[in-house]
Amino acid sequence: MKKLFTPLSILSTILLLLIISFGYYIYTKVPKEPNLSKLETIEAKPQTTLTFSGIQQAEQSFTLYFTPKLGTISDILVKNEGTITPHTPLLEYYNPNIEKLIATKKKTLSSLQQPQTNTKTLPLQQYELTNQIQELQSRLRTQVFSPIKGKVTLLNEFPSKPLTKMMVINSDRRMIRAIVSESQLKQLKVKQNVNVTSNHSKLFTGNIRYISPVPSKITKKDSFYRVDISSDDQYPIGRHFDIDIGSAYFELPKSVIYKDHFILITHNKKIIKRSIKYIKSQKSGYIMVSDGINIGEKIIVHPTSSLLKNDK
Repeated sequence: MKKLFTPLSILSTILLLLIISFGYYIYTKVPKEPNLSKLETIEAKPQTTLTFSGIQQAEQSFTLYFTPKLGTISDILVKNEGTITPHTPLLEYYNPNIEKLIATKKKTLSSLQQPQTNTKTLPLQQYELTNQIQELQSRLRTQVFSPIKGKVTLLNEFPSKPLTKMMVINSDRRMIRAIVSESQLKQLKVKQNVNVTSNHSKLFTGNIRYISPVPSKITKKDSFYRVDISSDDQYPIGRHFDIDIGSAYFELPKSVIYKDHFILITHNKKIIKRSIKYIKSQKSGYIMVSDGINIGEKIIVHPTSSLLKNDK
């Protein structure tokens, strides 16, 4: 028995085919998000002519050491983490040995003052002993004062060995201290700006404040000099930094160029088109980009228009 196609069934089939065709057309025309993890990228790093490391330190620092010849510690006059001003008393020594000497001389003076046969030397002996007692009393207690303003860090309040560190006072202002070789020193000068970075990312711009005129260390082949650089006070003492004398250019392969004067970068899981200014590099196959790139940005290699949704 032959199956008859009614007008309704034919119309339904045609409608279904149209819907499928339209859906396929829409599917092929809608741009798909590219898989960023599979794209080849280059991290933007500026050219550097010199790189060295430095450590965050207090601009002014004073370390107090235990000095047994002054006596024993009778009192700590400052609190840990307290902020003090110059000439603030830090601690007081008390010397029991001097106390014994004072007692001995007072006893001798007392015996001389007892009624006895007068001699010409007696008043002179009494005068000398009195002066000696006064001088010893001035050394019985010794206070040590801070030469700088800053924050106190107590290290050891009850030291037993000479030259034990008792406390450190650090100013609020910070600096970066670096040691450079004599060959590196040729490229540095006071008031010169430098890039302060960490993990190849720029943190801030520093300025060279001081270069030692004499080396802090000398070897058979090289001499090393201290360099002080302005810093950001928010970073803790002891923080390590990388310092470079940066160039204004980023050297990149020509394969990053998109449509003559653009590049494509990845940012927040998106692809962004960026206009750049560049010149040819002396290195074959490379360009020197002066504008349009930030340190650390990921630049796509071999960019194509298919990576952008609407590019004209």
